[in-house]
Amino acid sequence: MQKALIIKLSIIGGLCLIFAIGLNLMQSLVYERQQYSDTVINEISSQHVNPQEIITPFIAVPTTITPACNPEKERSCRPAFELSIPQLASMTQAQQSLAVSTDTYQRGIYHATSYQGDVTFKQQYKLSAPAALTIPTSTTVATPTASVVASENIDLSAYIKQGANISYAWNDARLIIPVSDLRGVSQLPVVQVNGKTMTANYPVTPKMAGLSYVEVVLPADLFQQKTLQITVDLPLMGLSAVRTIPLGQQFSMTMASDWHAPNFIGQALPAEKTFTNQGFQAEWENQYLTVANNQMLTQCLTTSGATCEIHSNLYPVGMDDSIDAMYQADVAVVAANEAADYRSVQNIQMNGFGVSFAEPNNVYLQTERAMKYALLLIVVSFGTFFLFEIIKSLRIHPIQYLLVGSALLVFYVLLLPLAEQFVFWQAYAIAATACVGLIGWYTYYVLNSVKRAAIFTAILGGLYGGFYGLLTVEDLNLLLGAIFCFVLIASVMMLTRKIDWYRVA
Repeated sequence: MQKALIIKLSIIGGLCLIFAIGLNLMQSLVYERQQYSDTVINEISSQHVNPQEIITPFIAVPTTITPACNPEKERSCRPAFELSIPQLASMTQAQQSLAVSTDTYQRGIYHATSYQGDVTFKQQYKLSAPAALTIPTSTTVATPTASVVASENIDLSAYIKQGANISYAWNDARLIIPVSDLRGVSQLPVVQVNGKTMTANYPVTPKMAGLSYVEVVLPADLFQQKTLQITVDLPLMGLSAVRTIPLGQQFSMTMASDWHAPNFIGQALPAEKTFTNQGFQAEWENQYLTVANNQMLTQCLTTSGATCEIHSNLYPVGMDDSIDAMYQADVAVVAANEAADYRSVQNIQMNGFGVSFAEPNNVYLQTERAMKYALLLIVVSFGTFFLFEIIKSLRIHPIQYLLVGSALLVFYVLLLPLAEQFVFWQAYAIAATACVGLIGWYTYYVLNSVKRAAIFTAILGGLYGGFYGLLTVEDLNLLLGAIFCFVLIASVMMLTRKIDWYRVA
């Protein structure tokens, strides 16, 4: 008798192992469909527009420095070199209003989350006198009270004392408006400078290699004033996420959107955030990151004898687990090497923050989470059958265990394609109803009783309902899952507390 019991338990254990292997195969199918979905979204992104990264507008002043030279004391004179001296805003208020849609870009059953709206920068510049433009020599990491830095000892006042000729091309000063993917700028930005309306244009000859931007050539007479009030109205479209890199001083940003599931990304979370039925609103203000970015940008633009390259590393759109790292603006200082033909490159990452418009109903993530409870579902079903055998002295063949387990596995085969076509809860309800109905009908013949079949069907339906509840409560699913397992094992122990396992036939 005991030998027969051990054999039956071994068979049940073997079947559970087989179904565990089947679940691994199903999981690989989920990964495959996820990767295919990511590929389609990346193709949409490459053909339309990428996630956007916006660098705060700034003014670049072309500057030519001709060092003083005494031919009697110096064998050779240093040649003149050019710099772009950045003028950063003393105050910037950024406002972003974005409407999010999942229906704009679709391909078959797949779609990309897109947004469009307006981004406004209200800036104030306190202009420095030409002789006072000095680039400090510090190269330390940014601190909240640190000033901007350069990679070389470029002190304009020192050059002036030495008799160098400093030439500022104020008539060629430009307001730089960097946007990572200009395909998402449907109309050229309108710029208000001290009440005067101007329209930005694409640079004819980009002076900043690697940086995607539009610019406004500022009249030289504007720099005779002490302050500039600049407002930039930028229409913007993009996919999946938007990130802003703050520059200047006293930077603050407000974002409002109709999206209900924002994922805040970057190196700083919003100081305040509000969620309503109409969407969300968030506010950022981080002086530390802003000053650090000032240092990096100034270091890039004021490196003598170098080419300033600013890049945005945009990872594939579908890589949700890398969303926090995917918008890193790289500022590359490409320094000329006089002793070799190659150039050395120094990469610097600028800090920013923003929002990823994550989809709350990621069918692949939810299907994968549902599969984590699959083996428990099979074990409970097999255990219920086994208890019926023991308590009611029934005989259930291993083939019948196999068929019921296969029906439980088919639930996940149905769930994935249904979830790609319908809302996840609808797909879950359809697949669960079909499988519970099929297994309930079959157990009527296995257990030879309507009452027993009804009990088993109710238990199975309750399990599916309980597991769905665990899926919807993200913050408490581990705790509730642990409580569920405790209640389950306690129920089995209570039901079998009077069974004498040595006398079980």
